[in-house]
Parts: sequence; C-alpha cells; structure tokens
Amino acid sequence: MNKIICFLLLTLAFVSCSGDEVVFQKSVEFPNEGWSKDSVAVFDFEATDTVGSYDIVVDLRNDGSYRYQNFWLFVRSVSPDSVVFSDTLECVLADNYGRWIGEGSGSMRHLPVMFLSDVKFPKKGVYSFELIQGMREDLLQGIHDIGLRIMKSNPEENK
Repeated sequence: MNKIICFLLLTLAFVSCSGDEVVFQKSVEFPNEGWSKDSVAVFDFEATDTVGSYDIVVDLRNDGSYRYQNFWLFVRSVSPDSVVFSDTLECVLADNYGRWIGEGSGSMRHLPVMFLSDVKFPKKGVYSFELIQGMREDLLQGIHDIGLRIMKSNPEENK
C-alpha cells in the first residue's frame, strides 16, 4: 500500500512540474441568448513579478450554433499606471470544410488562442484586460464563454 501511495505522489509531482505554470485563469460565461456587443468581459490580474516572462492565452468555448468560421475579438489592457494597449485578435474556429477546431466532444469546443507570448509586466499592480466581441451582430450566438489565462513562458527555466 505504501508503494502505491508513493508512486501516486511521485506521479502527481511530476505532472504538476511538467505542465504550464498558470498564474491567472478566469472565464466569463454568456447567457443562452448570446454575447451582446455591449457586454465586456473584464479580467483583473495582480502582477507581482516584474522580471519573469508570461504568455497570455484567450480561451474560447463555442458550440455548434456558432454560424461563422472565425471570431474577431477586441482586446484592451490597462496597466497600473493607466497605459492603454489595444489590439484585435482573430480566432479561427473552423477549417475550410466547416469542421470545428479545438478540443471537445459533440458540438462544444474549447480553443486556446495565443494572444501574447514572452510578455513582461513592467510594474507591480493590477492589469485590467477587457475582451469585447468584434463581430457585426448585436447579439452573437454560439460563444458559450471566454476566458483569460496567464502562465509563465518557460516554467522549467524558472524553477
């Protein structure tokens, strides 16, 4: 019995060290009727490390009712000293044959989309990220939720 417990603990330690070191992860779920163009998904991240590099990933979950191949997203971030950075991100959700990209079963799919890689947060404090759907519909259906994940760029090098 002790060997089994020891083996499970070693396996757990190995898996936790070999994965990405996520420092922030949150998501916002949208109502069944859809994501309004006036609705902003806001994520506040408290940066305490000004030396390390980070990857910022947008996590999208869509279902089969989404009518398009791609998805446009407006991203706005505000630093602790009120510096604003705005960008547009295209997320390709289906291939040219209409097959969904991403992981999942049935019609629900999860697609991680790299937004920025090897980013440094130059000041300690709260960085606010605002995600706004950039499609031409007032009420966009088929996007179930959207999330923001921030992880160390090279977790193995930072240990």
